[in-house]
Amino acid sequence: MSHEHKKDYLTSQQAKKVLETIPQDTLKVKRDYAMLALMLTMGLRTIEVSRANVGDIRTQGDAVVLYVQGKGHVDKDALVRMPNHVETAVRTYLKARKASDPQSPLFASTSHQNAGQRMTTRSISGIVKSSFIAAGYDSPRLTAHSTRHTSATLSLLNGATLQETQQLLRHVNLQTTEIYAHNLNAIKNQSSQKIDDAIFN
Repeated sequence: MSHEHKKDYLTSQQAKKVLETIPQDTLKVKRDYAMLALMLTMGLRTIEVSRANVGDIRTQGDAVVLYVQGKGHVDKDALVRMPNHVETAVRTYLKARKASDPQSPLFASTSHQNAGQRMTTRSISGIVKSSFIAAGYDSPRLTAHSTRHTSATLSLLNGATLQETQQLLRHVNLQTTEIYAHNLNAIKNQSSQKIDDAIFN
């Protein structure tokens, strides 16, 4: 099995820059910000974002979660904890949209032809790509799927176990998650930084 992913991911600083580049002054950009914050932290696929409804945001214990209909699933039978920052962004967007119907799409189109309708995976991918480019990250290896890679990588880098990361991404097979761990071992090698410090400091 190859240990290489076909797509790149963003560092935490790059992800932050992408979000900071989105101005949040219109309904469309409030939506784009909330959607990207959700995808970068919660590891959702574009199809899962497209399928999500307002009513899929629920409370479990002391946490706010999003129920997700994963790849190959008929029901929304998986849940992902929604971080505070993401919840705030999503609720700010929904309030601006005046969206309260539980069956309405969580993220809706703002274009004239189909305003309020469910977004397609293609339009979601396009928004992610243009947000990356706006922040200065223009690469064919950076796509909407890179947000999922970013979630996985940052999860492991910040102390989550393989099993926790597998659960976050809803991977059926732990081997799929292990690819990320393999790549991280090389990233954690600080030799090049030590050489940089020796030369430039």
